[in-house]
Amino acid sequence: MPNFEYHVAVAGLASAMGVAFGGAAFGWDSSTSSMAFLAGLSGGFIPDLDHDKSKPLRLAGALAGLGFSAAVVSYVTSPGKFLNRPWPTSSTVLAAVGAYFLFNTIILEIFKRRTKHRGLFHSLAVPFLYGGLWAVMVASAGGQKVMAVWLLGILGVFTHLILDSAGSMSFNPLKVASDDIGASTRLWVLTALVNFLAFTRLTF
Repeated sequence: MPNFEYHVAVAGLASAMGVAFGGAAFGWDSSTSSMAFLAGLSGGFIPDLDHDKSKPLRLAGALAGLGFSAAVVSYVTSPGKFLNRPWPTSSTVLAAVGAYFLFNTIILEIFKRRTKHRGLFHSLAVPFLYGGLWAVMVASAGGQKVMAVWLLGILGVFTHLILDSAGSMSFNPLKVASDDIGASTRLWVLTALVNFLAFTRLTF
């Protein structure tokens, strides 16, 4: 099966071609092109978040843990009566370290137990969910960026799914759903809601 580096290389190449086409056909500026390229490139390894020992999961866990720690630090250093804020430096450092390891042990372990490789993360809903999440994040930046990151995010995830299908000589990784119909239904409903939210914000 294609490894991490191969997925990143193909997603990067496809994203570069998509950005070049977007610039020529739609006049994407450098900011839009950069954001779209990032959406496409990162999309290339999103499906492997369900692999317990994958590089994408380790990287995502580290980044999410840092983000969680930053949020904790921001909160405990802000003035407020709850928890007698702001906290002194030593307590803030301990809180940040504790938050990071809490996320990367308990929360990440729960995520691993609730996912399986080539499960929901390899279904056809994921490219559209991922593109929709990017679109929601940049909705305030204008329609051009929304469409750019939506399209390239979808493209990036599809490169991974197609490569996995080709490597296994099976279209199973492109499945519409998993054996868990309830989980699949919830995933498709979430995908529809995220995309509806993204394009409703864009329209209104």
